[in-house]
Amino acid sequence: MTLLEKLRASFFGGRIVGYDEAKAMASGEDPEKRRRLAISETAPPEVLYFLAEDAEPSARMRIAGNAATPRLADAILVHDKDLEIRCELAVKIARLAPALGQEERADIRETTLEILADLARDQIPRVRQILSEALKDVAGAPPEIISRLARDAELMVAAPVLQFSPVLTDDDLIAVIKEGAASGHLAAISRRDSLTEDVSDAVAVTLDKSAIAALLANDSAQIREETLDGIIDQAAGAPEWHGPLANR
Repeated sequence: MTLLEKLRASFFGGRIVGYDEAKAMASGEDPEKRRRLAISETAPPEVLYFLAEDAEPSARMRIAGNAATPRLADAILVHDKDLEIRCELAVKIARLAPALGQEERADIRETTLEILADLARDQIPRVRQILSEALKDVAGAPPEIISRLARDAELMVAAPVLQFSPVLTDDDLIAVIKEGAASGHLAAISRRDSLTEDVSDAVAVTLDKSAIAALLANDSAQIREETLDGIIDQAAGAPEWHGPLANR
């Protein structure tokens, strides 16, 4: 039994709280009872929804992290004024993303996608970064969310998906490069495992010194001979390329 499960059991003595009791606790003046209720996986969904707008941030925080919280309550929390609550929500919702394809209810699927989109647009980079880190290895992550994160102006948000996401195709990566990706973003692409010749060509054309240094240092990257010759021709003005070129 995990610590959270032990807490849940100790709060309610291992019993399931009835609707009337839960409703009374949720609307009562005791914040501790509301916090306890907020982590319950057996509380009525209507009560958890009600607690999503609780005046006590710690109660809303627990609602944000509770897997039993109805998705419509999560849709409220995605706009919560408390940054930590939105961060907690991002961690939970990102965990649900891989299973979206198996979700039978279309309304839950659509609401979850809307929440992911809202999190990917959050004004605070830390929220977007949490989402990017959580989704970077997820093959079933929604392509539109990954595409938005890949184009994020903040490197700490874009880099995880640009370097690791299996959702991004060669065409996606080349499009990001051609759209004028910043140096750090280009370098993240250059570090991808088994980079193809087409993407390597697109990186090389930019003549970005950091990105090309990362490309040359990437042993798994495929680079055409003529592309490598072009890099060598430009290497006199880029001493950071000399070591990786020699090793390659």
